[in-house]
Amino acid sequence: MKTQLFFYSVVASILLTGLGNSFSPQIHANQDEQLSYSGSINEFNLAVKVIPNTPVVGPIQFQIFPSYISDNSPVEKAIIEVLVRKDEEAYMSRAVNTPKSLDTYIANLTLHQAGTWESEIRISTEPDVEHSIFFPVEITGSNIHSENLVPGSSAGIFFMFIFGVIVVFTIFLSFRYRKKTT
Repeated sequence: MKTQLFFYSVVASILLTGLGNSFSPQIHANQDEQLSYSGSINEFNLAVKVIPNTPVVGPIQFQIFPSYISDNSPVEKAIIEVLVRKDEEAYMSRAVNTPKSLDTYIANLTLHQAGTWESEIRISTEPDVEHSIFFPVEITGSNIHSENLVPGSSAGIFFMFIFGVIVVFTIFLSFRYRKKTT
């Protein structure tokens, strides 16, 4: 009986965890997206895509494709930072590449305000040598500034709900399948 209870608890936990992950917002890259910026600076060519193609308030992704001007080979070892500024607000994210895609650097940011943001891409392949490009990004949609909304609070509430369901389900199963003494 205890093994059955354990088995059901594990199965319920796995199902609820999978269900919880299905609600998380994700940005999906599309190869048909248009370039937001393409140009060169010193020894680098830079192509930048902003996803979604028409950025809206919320999460956005910058995909940076650096290459050397001399032979058009991809820059595989660089430090790339993305900065966006509007009025007194500014956000920064480090763009990283993966072993599967050494030539593509990706940075994710969440913008809370619509309008024209100034984007800066900083690239460095040597210590203390940094190059920057600037271009505007137009963000549409409704602003999500609210003093009543604490960022991440919905995730905490969802976690507490799932945790409560697991606890109640476990207690229910333990009472349902425990040995009855006569």
